[in-house]
Parts: sequence; C-alpha cells; structure tokens
Amino acid sequence: MLNLRRIDRKKLSTHNNEIRAFLVVRNESLRLPATLRHYRQLGVDRFFILDNGSSDGTLDLLGKEPDVHLFSTTDSYAESLCGLTWLNALLDEYGSSCWALTVDADELLVYPQSERVKLRRFCRYLDRRGAQAVFCLLIDMYGEGDIRSVSYRAGEPLVDSSPYFDSVGYSTIKTSQPPFIQIYGGPRERLFKERGHHPPTVSKVPLIKWQKGFRYTIGTHGFMPPLRMSDVQAALLHFKFLGDFPARAKVEAERGQHFDGAREYKAYSDLLGQDRAIMLKNDKSARYQGGQQLVSLGLMRTSGEYESYCRSLLDR
Repeated sequence: MLNLRRIDRKKLSTHNNEIRAFLVVRNESLRLPATLRHYRQLGVDRFFILDNGSSDGTLDLLGKEPDVHLFSTTDSYAESLCGLTWLNALLDEYGSSCWALTVDADELLVYPQSERVKLRRFCRYLDRRGAQAVFCLLIDMYGEGDIRSVSYRAGEPLVDSSPYFDSVGYSTIKTSQPPFIQIYGGPRERLFKERGHHPPTVSKVPLIKWQKGFRYTIGTHGFMPPLRMSDVQAALLHFKFLGDFPARAKVEAERGQHFDGAREYKAYSDLLGQDRAIMLKNDKSARYQGGQQLVSLGLMRTSGEYESYCRSLLDR
C-alpha cells in the first residue's frame, strides 16, 4: 500500500459496524488531545492516523493511544495530492462498509442534536434513510484579539480559546462534481479578499458510508462516484487560528507542500508579516453556543424526520 508503514501492533477488528476516523497529520500534538477526546465522546470506535514527518512529539503521543492504529510516511505530501492518495488507500483497506469520518486534526464534527445523540445513532438514522454521505459547512473559529495572541494549552477545550465564528456571509455555487455545490465565506474569505486572492472552500463531505473504490478527489470537498446525500447537514468547527498559527504558516509557506504550492499559507505568511493587528472578530461574529444555534442561523440543517427520530430516542 504505497509507502505507508504501519507502526502499531494492535489487533484489527473486522467489524464493519464500527465508526472509524481517518486523519493525516503533521506536527499536531497541540490539537490532538482535544480532537481525540471530542471524537471519542461523540462515539468514534477507532482511529487510523497517518503521520507525515512530525517532529513535535505527535508520533509518541499517538503511539500511546489504545484506539489509534498508527501509520507513517515521509513521502511528499504534495505528490500524494495533499494526502488524498494516502487517505483513499487507507479508506479502501480499513474503511470499507463502515461509516468513515475523514477529518483534519483541527476539525471537530457537530450535527443537529450531537450534544445528546451519539454518532452511532446518527449513522443509524442515515442508514434508515438510505443516505451515503453527509455534507458539512466548515466553520472557522477564532478568538477575540489579534490572531497572533491566542492562548491555548494542549488538552483544553478548543472552543474555549476560539469561541467566535462568522454568523453570516456565506455563499453557495454550483459545481460539476459531487456534491455539486461548494460554499465560500467566513473570516478566511475576508482575509483573502483583502489581499486580492481567491478564498478557500468552506464545505466538505467528511462522513461517508465508504465502499472500496470510492474516491475523494479534491480534499474532502469532492468525491466520486455520486452518492446519496443526507437530509441533515452538519458542520466542522475549524480551529486553525491557535497560538501556533504564525509559526505554522511560515513553515508551510516555505515547504510549499500544500495545494497550489501552498498558496494559502504564503498569503497567511505575508499577512502575518505586516506590522498591524489582525482581528477576525467583527460585528457579524457570534459566540458559539451549540448545535441548535447553528441550525437557527441556517449553518446546519435538520429535518422533521430526523427530529422525530431524535425525540423517539430521547423519550425512552
């Protein structure tokens, strides 16, 4: 399987009713404790994590986790299509016939009623409806002050240090590839428009009932073949702007391994080099209060059938 070396010796379950999470990471020891805790609480059964040359203790951290199957490669991230070649191979090998969650270390999945309805029951609803995939808005989270001054310690709840998000200002365009739409908006669009750059996409499809031969094609923004999408739309809370962001932006801009020669990171690095405060919070920002807030704002979508299903679970 490519040049991916499996590090752990844990026994692999053959149960296809497990919910499995797949990540490619590099120097994520700051975020991973909180991220793993979030997904364990949500109901992920096990993690398949590929490390791509970390030097900050990420491998040691993950090697101690009982539910993590750990892989390593030092191959080029850019030549793997920004990790897609690796992820598709891992998903085919270990995710087939499972509900597979493919996320970055700085992304936390939430969905309507996720505070009360665990992921297994959410996926049971998806199965009953014949859904194969869940569409998500990627919601960039940020703090109140200059993005250079966010204080965060590993293991703390990520939302404590970055509780704000853009409550409005998102736009949708149609595309020719599944899921046939992309969404733009949020603080990164504001930053990029300020500098005359094309903004990043803020929509993903991270949860798929995977079958061998499925493929992510543009990150988790697009996939093949076309799949039946859920009537429920979820969200990914995105915690990019922590205290390590300036250093990470500089390193990744120099490495040039991300999409389009790390165009996005080069823009960040240029911006951070300016002698002025960079504030993301404005009069359209909202403080995160939970999933129902996102539904009320139209940033997540529920359905009558799903809410009825949840009531039937919660009334027991």
